[in-house]
Amino acid sequence: MRELLRDKVYLRYWLAVVISFLGDGIVKVTVIYVAADVTDSPALFIAAVVIAQLLPSGVLGAFIGPLVDRMSPRLLLVGADIARMVVVLAMIFAVNSAWLLLLLIFLEGLGKAVFETARMAAIPKVVGQHSIPAAIALFQSTVQALNLAGPLLGGFLILVAGVKLSFVVNAASFVVSALLLGSIAVLKTATVTASGPGQYWSSLHTGVTGVLGIRSLRLVAWAMVPVMLAIGLFTTNVNTQLLAGFDLPAFEFGLAQAMLGGGAVIGAFLGPTLVRRVSLTGLLAGAVALFAVSLLVLWPIDDRWPGSGLAVVCSWCALAGLAMSLVQVPVANILLRDLPEELRGRGIALLNAVMINFSIVGVLVGGVVANAVGAAASIILTGLLLLPPAVVLMVRSRHERRPAQAADTEVGALR
Repeated sequence: MRELLRDKVYLRYWLAVVISFLGDGIVKVTVIYVAADVTDSPALFIAAVVIAQLLPSGVLGAFIGPLVDRMSPRLLLVGADIARMVVVLAMIFAVNSAWLLLLLIFLEGLGKAVFETARMAAIPKVVGQHSIPAAIALFQSTVQALNLAGPLLGGFLILVAGVKLSFVVNAASFVVSALLLGSIAVLKTATVTASGPGQYWSSLHTGVTGVLGIRSLRLVAWAMVPVMLAIGLFTTNVNTQLLAGFDLPAFEFGLAQAMLGGGAVIGAFLGPTLVRRVSLTGLLAGAVALFAVSLLVLWPIDDRWPGSGLAVVCSWCALAGLAMSLVQVPVANILLRDLPEELRGRGIALLNAVMINFSIVGVLVGGVVANAVGAAASIILTGLLLLPPAVVLMVRSRHERRPAQAADTEVGALR
């Protein structure tokens, strides 16, 4: 990963994404802070903000793919940053209207959906095929760190400068990102040169059939349905478990949350080494199994709390964060390895839409299940539901290795 950061082109690309992600974190925490003053139901509004940011990627994500394949990545990335700058500046005049803020956060989420799809599709253009695992690992570890730093920076800006200036700084971050991305010449060319408005729907249809025609991508799409449901359920109920189930005070709750993020960072850094040593399907199977185990071990921990101690709870959080992060490593590598260049934007957008939609379903279902059986029981049941897909993936990974082993045997016999 150090070699990537020595590359001046990649360094500009990486810095632009870091600054853009910081902007996303600042706007999210600022809108949530404003919501506490302009609504009578801040908890409900916070949930609506989270869904409004995710909904564009889920509902509209698949329709972004043809644009990514047919247009310059530089144009899309810079355009998404500039559009979000305008949206964020508009929030300054909407601080007294919860519904207008919600609409603007939806538009900001739409800009992020375009940015994210174009960003991931552009990785091979910037780093080349041989450096994809290292680039993915660096971005995942960076994103996990920014998930902590963005809200912290947003809260600090609100404290020292106020809400309106926080929005101004946020808008400026998108401008800096746009300037950095606009200076990268390798992002100028589009993947597909086909043109004409009448070809959009044909391009969308070709993308769907093309992606589903690739066996490894069908497997990823199928496997990620229960995994994203589980992640949504866990994300919804882990805070309830920490605060109500374990009854953690503020500092210990923050420590447990930090351990979730720390585990995720470790998982991202382990990614390149594991990709080199384990097949991608085998790594996905192992990561899903580890995630299932991390949820199931809550059973003895919850029964023995507080006798098990804070260290055990923090270790559990770190294990869950590690497992969730490791799941993303093989998925991203399979996408960028097996998607043909002409389908890359549509494939990433389609599979990303599938994952986000089921994550949203998991978030919504998680609250209902927790109310019915309790947060701890819902997390443990989620772990049980992940065991069958983990077993199927393990069996599939063994079948994938057999042809390669047979080929090696035949070569040895010929010698």
